[in-house]
Amino acid sequence: MLYTLTLYVLLGVGLAASVGFLVLHRPRHPFRITEVNASGWVIIIGLIYARSLLLLGIRGGASSPGPWWDAVLSLGLLAATTALLLVRFFSYLRYLRAHPEGPSTAP
Repeated sequence: MLYTLTLYVLLGVGLAASVGFLVLHRPRHPFRITEVNASGWVIIIGLIYARSLLLLGIRGGASSPGPWWDAVLSLGLLAATTALLLVRFFSYLRYLRAHPEGPSTAP
């Protein structure tokens, strides 16, 4: 039960950070290499998180996540990826505060 709740929290926070970044970013030319570098991985991870949340909601959590090292490894990697998404989101918020005119690629 705690494992499933932790999955929901980490996936929800990561998905919110991903969507929040993409809503704030709004690139004018999304297929330029600089825009792909800035937001491509956030889009991919956001889609993976959305899929994982959907499947977790449909299937429910595992009754037992398996060996302890499997649970630690999966939660550790998920927490690290979620932390990267949060860093990306908050660093972009800091950038927007420092540049109120917006990024040079914004509409």
